[in-house]
Amino acid sequence: MNPAQMSDEQYDAITRLLRESAGLAFDHSRRESIAYSIGERMRATGSADVPSYLAMLTDGGERQALLDEVTIPETHFFRNPPQIRALRTHVLPELLRQARDTKRLRIWSAGCSTGEEPFTLAMLLRELLPANAGWDVRIVATDISTRALVAAREARYAQRAFVMTDPLDRQRFFYLDADSGHFVVRDEIRDMVEFRHHNLATQPPPFGPRELDVVLCRNVTIYFDRTTTKNLMKRLHGCLRDGGYLFLGHAETLWQVSDEFSLVPLGDAFVYRRGVGADSKRAVLPDRRTENEPRPTRADRRRGPVDRRGSRSAVAVTPAPPAEPDPMVVVRTAVATGSYVEAADLAAEVTTVDPLRAEAHYLQGLALTNLGRDAEALVVLRKAVYLDPHDGFAHFLLGGALERSGELVAAGRCYRAAATTLGTRPLDSVAPELGGRSVAELVVLCRQLALRVEGQA
Repeated sequence: MNPAQMSDEQYDAITRLLRESAGLAFDHSRRESIAYSIGERMRATGSADVPSYLAMLTDGGERQALLDEVTIPETHFFRNPPQIRALRTHVLPELLRQARDTKRLRIWSAGCSTGEEPFTLAMLLRELLPANAGWDVRIVATDISTRALVAAREARYAQRAFVMTDPLDRQRFFYLDADSGHFVVRDEIRDMVEFRHHNLATQPPPFGPRELDVVLCRNVTIYFDRTTTKNLMKRLHGCLRDGGYLFLGHAETLWQVSDEFSLVPLGDAFVYRRGVGADSKRAVLPDRRTENEPRPTRADRRRGPVDRRGSRSAVAVTPAPPAEPDPMVVVRTAVATGSYVEAADLAAEVTTVDPLRAEAHYLQGLALTNLGRDAEALVVLRKAVYLDPHDGFAHFLLGGALERSGELVAAGRCYRAAATTLGTRPLDSVAPELGGRSVAELVVLCRQLALRVEGQA
């Protein structure tokens, strides 16, 4: 697939259309990836040049096809373990207790991608509720991508979707299709989820006022501008009942966006909640951007952080020469926001300059495994564990890549090495880049995985 050659005016026209039709905000740091998407659609439609393709975007069907192309789903089951623990141990049990008389629960997975999030919610609820308990539970899952919704309704997933899934959960809620090698969601879980096409930026919510108990809108607003995000949060607030919960991605915040929600700590996760009374205390986390400040471009991020504090002191201070920013900060940020293609590219640039940087090899391997590029990941993860034999997270990722590649004996060794090396760390520490799963959880999981692959070898 070759990138389209676009003028500045053509690129601006395309990004303006994406913003107006779906609220998606793309600056020039995304120009290369948009060019590849346009090139793919030109090939698919037989367009000879960019002006010819632009003319086709007057058709609603092709606009949707372009939205499918640029909204690349990157997700997996039980993503962001701190939030999963909050749902499992705090939010869902509380809501079920509150609804014990009505036996009614309404949940919206907004921006559900290929279905891993709403199916995870259904699995958590099935743990808490027997199948014949007589509850009226509705999980509505929506996305703007018709391609993602087709995959979600098929409910068939490859190994890479289970990087954060306990093997026992996979055994309980999925069955293996031997012909394809994919895992299929069991009917008792599929029947709990309803998938719909929905545009978060332009359409009203698929629920009435104060009808919802929980909204998950994770890693969606990172693609919106501030105005679109503000309008969306007003709509979400309107359809949540008092005491209802809002889950955002760990890189998202309502700072200078909405003060209608309280920020609630639940274990090691923070979630938002619609106030339950007039004296409900509101709290927000600070954001890096002011109201009218544009989003940083990739070039801005390379230059490192900028001090935006006001000069309020009466004493003039001569600033010290700026330190050279650590390029790994940019890599970690790309990983944290799920920008795995960018993270892999940036980490590769770091290792070119500094080939002994073990962390760069590890994060490149993490990004590549999330992209399903295990053959490439094996190369860099082997370098990571060679350079730092005590990095249990790298051993864990390498074991997964080896297992998916059919190298079961080697995978077992890596899982055992991961359990051993991780066991030397504080067990309550977490790895944010692995979804926030605690070290203690990873140690147990690695031992289970080692036993499983050794039994198959």
